[in-house]
Amino acid sequence: MFEYKKNYAIKEYTTKKGITKYMFQIYIGINPETSKKSTTTRRGFKTPALANAEYRKIEASVRNDSFVFSTAYSSPSQLTFNDVYLRWFTESYRNTVQSSTIYKTKQMFDVHILPAIGNMKINAITSDVLQPVVNSWANKYTKLNILSRYAKRVFDFAFTLKLIIENPFDHIMFPKRQVTNLVKDQSNNFFSSLELEKFTRYLLNNSNKDNTGSIDFTHATFLLVLAYTGMRKGELLALEWNDINFDDSTIDIKRTLAMVEGGKLAVQPPKWLSYRIIDLNNLILNLLKTYHEYSSESILVFPNDKNTWRNLSKPNTWIKSVINQGISDFNATYIQTNDDYYKIFVHQITPHGLRHTHATWLFEKDSTITPKSVQERLGHKNISVTLDIYTHVTSIQKEKLKSALDIDF
Repeated sequence: MFEYKKNYAIKEYTTKKGITKYMFQIYIGINPETSKKSTTTRRGFKTPALANAEYRKIEASVRNDSFVFSTAYSSPSQLTFNDVYLRWFTESYRNTVQSSTIYKTKQMFDVHILPAIGNMKINAITSDVLQPVVNSWANKYTKLNILSRYAKRVFDFAFTLKLIIENPFDHIMFPKRQVTNLVKDQSNNFFSSLELEKFTRYLLNNSNKDNTGSIDFTHATFLLVLAYTGMRKGELLALEWNDINFDDSTIDIKRTLAMVEGGKLAVQPPKWLSYRIIDLNNLILNLLKTYHEYSSESILVFPNDKNTWRNLSKPNTWIKSVINQGISDFNATYIQTNDDYYKIFVHQITPHGLRHTHATWLFEKDSTITPKSVQERLGHKNISVTLDIYTHVTSIQKEKLKSALDIDF
């Protein structure tokens, strides 16, 4: 276990909810705006180690004269949204989430939010000023609710510091119609049972451990494991051979691959801390055994050519390529044979769509499988996500029942 020399600057405190947290105060040098010696206080750390890591980081930047003084301590009337965002991000947000979430949040602010309102004075951003901005977001981006929620948190922070008298988001009317044509409809981002059968058979028939098939054996194995385990692609890219128990037919999911600050890849605990051990069916167990013979030199199950992690975007490229190839092959075979099986292959979905596919397949395969058991298998934080899939499947089954009841005389 990592140990560090005791840092007496780190203090323990208890929140109003009775939760133990850690904080510190550190000298940061002469503030160029005030010409006075300055300190900063950081709080909200879950462990002394996390607090110490941040302390040493600030200490090093002060020693190297690279510490950046936030202008968020200036006169409230001069503060911009960007000033308050930087303070919120550093003091309130950073220590509450994983590094991968920090990276995504910074991207969201840098690309979408700050270009729109970053240079505006925080106390001049009224609901009248903000409404056109939100309308513009609705016309450009599919994730309006996420953008607005994060921007609102900065205004909440400003309100807490009494920099503004009210949060302008409290009076915003969110457009009912939002852009949907930038990405495919996520409600269709899964295979039906028939499509999964076609997809599986096509991959198995066109790949092999000798890699003489038209589909790369690694790509085929990866996609099939996703489809029949419901794992997240980051969890599978971080999977190591010692996580697979071939005797018990299980996979131990205890890490995920993620993009962290600086755009670097790193492993971290699975999303929502969803550690779990899942069972494998015979198809995937035997496939992984064969693949182990094909690729067993690395600790990782699916390494790149340098025996390290593959880029997170690779599986997206693989599945798109495989489906395009399948559509072309099925079309050619249908023209030659006129066999209805080859009339349609499958529609395009993402690797995450295979996760949805797995849940759908389980519910359709056995009506006695409960949403709770599927939630535990997939590592959903909230059962509401699982129930959405369950409700969708049962609605389809009701439609089939309704059709079965129709009788023509």
